[in-house]
Order: sequence, then C-alpha cells, then structure tokens
Amino acid sequence: MDSVTAILGSFSVKTEYYIWLFIFINLLWFALFCFSKYAASKRYQQLQHSLNHELERRRKVYELKVCQYEDYCHELETFQLKHQNDYQSVFLPLYTEFSKRYQAADAAEDTAAASLATLWFCGEIQQVSSKNNNELTALDKKTAELTLSAADDVVEILTDIQLLCQKLLVVTTEQMNKLVAVALSKDHQAVKFMGDELQQTSSDLHAKTRQLMQEIRRDLLIF
Repeated sequence: MDSVTAILGSFSVKTEYYIWLFIFINLLWFALFCFSKYAASKRYQQLQHSLNHELERRRKVYELKVCQYEDYCHELETFQLKHQNDYQSVFLPLYTEFSKRYQAADAAEDTAAASLATLWFCGEIQQVSSKNNNELTALDKKTAELTLSAADDVVEILTDIQLLCQKLLVVTTEQMNKLVAVALSKDHQAVKFMGDELQQTSSDLHAKTRQLMQEIRRDLLIF
C-alpha cells in the first residue's frame, strides 16, 4: 500500500512538473511570438517609412525635372520666336535703311554722309550682336542646368540645339557684317542667298526642337 502511495505521489510530482514545463514552454512561445510580431511590425514601419521617403524624394526630383524642362522650353521658344524671322525683321530693314542712306549720300556725292551711314550701320550690327550674345548666354545656362538631370538621349539633342542656336546667331552676325560690301556692290542676289542660309538654319532648329519635345515626353513617362 505504501508503495502504491509512493508511486502515486511520484506520478503527481511528475505531472505537476510537466504541467509547469508546458506552461513555461507556452509562455516562452508566446513571448517569442510577441517579440517576432513586434519586430516584424517595426521592420514594416521602417520599410514603409523608407518607401515613403523614397517616393517623396522621387516626387521632388520629378517636379524639379519638370520645372527645368518647362523653363528651358520656355527659354528656347522665346529664342526661336524672336529669331525665326531675323531675315525679314532684322536683316532686310537694316539693309534697306543703310542702302537708302548710302545711296542718297552717293547721289549727292557727300562722302561725310556716306561715312555716317556706314558708321550707323556698324553700330546697329554691334547692338544686334550684343543682344544676341546675351540671349545665347542665358540659353546656354539653362542648357547646362538641364544637362545635369536629363536623360542621355535628351542631352544629345540639347547639344545639337545649342550648336544650331550658336550657328543661327553666327550666321546672322556674319551676314550682317557682309551687308556693307553687298550694299556697295549692289549685289541683291547675294542678299537673297544670305536670307536662304538663315531660313535653313532656323528650319533645322525647329526640326530639332520637335525631336526634343518627343524625347522629353518619353523621359518623363519612364521616370
């Protein structure tokens, strides 16, 4: 009887031990579950914060790129509108006025008036050249700013446009400088040739600008 009691007592002790062990293991699993859940929640919050930060950064970069494109396109459009018809608006009026003044002085055999007409014309050319250089410098600055963030295809076209703008103003200046000799020789065909060269350069610039607009739209869509 005593042995049975001893066995039952021993079994009771072991049962109590396993119950406490079971409770301890479950508490441990529960603690690990809570810690894992907390860690996962923390990682999720960090990931969400990182993603939100990255999205905000990309949004700001995108808005900056859009503003840069808009500023450049506005500057380029202003430049083209002003110079798309230099032959008619600048070239011919100066040529006509100089010819009128010089021919009047020549007819009157007034060398002083002829010299004044030539000086007036050279001064007008200098003013036009100075304004053109200032405009080109402003456009070059916008181009340099945009090149830092633009796509490679856009940068390539920007370089071409920059060269065409420079060529347009160089051709304009060179042709205007030749006008004195042209006017003295009364070679009206040479004046027409000058106008054709200006028109061709302007046309090339317009074509390259349309290509730029297409690349800008593509760049913004894939950003």
